[in-house]
Amino acid sequence: MLGYKVGMKLAANYLKRSGYRLPTEAEMEFATRAGSVTSRYYGETEELLPKYAWYNKNGRDRSWPVGCKQPNDFGLFDVQGNVFTWCQESFKPYPKSKENETTEDEEDVLSINLDNRGLRGGSFGVQASVVRSAFRQGVVPTYRSDGDVGVRPARTITP
Repeated sequence: MLGYKVGMKLAANYLKRSGYRLPTEAEMEFATRAGSVTSRYYGETEELLPKYAWYNKNGRDRSWPVGCKQPNDFGLFDVQGNVFTWCQESFKPYPKSKENETTEDEEDVLSINLDNRGLRGGSFGVQASVVRSAFRQGVVPTYRSDGDVGVRPARTITP
């Protein structure tokens, strides 16, 4: 594992520091949904999916240039399909909460380690049921993909 130090820690308050980083899972879901409450930002139906995302029925087993499909209402391209997006925190089950209760993002103490990391958005090689706003999975950071995982930087701007 050349250049990879297990157990390295991020700076304190990294979610509040200005600069670039990986998005949290909550940030990715918010950006993907773009204000929608449906399973996909354009609605529910799988019939329209080829207009909005690359997935196993139209992806031809490869990633595609960003911006070839329709953007969501925030103007973001390829937040569903094409490639999964790495997220910052370790992958954990969602906490059990009451209906309409929200939870805050929390910083990981052991943020760079071999724990599973969250992936969001779906990819060119997955079925339509995976290409939706709420889908999430965890993979170790040393995972070697076939081009189906990428990075979408988030930026924190301090006032």
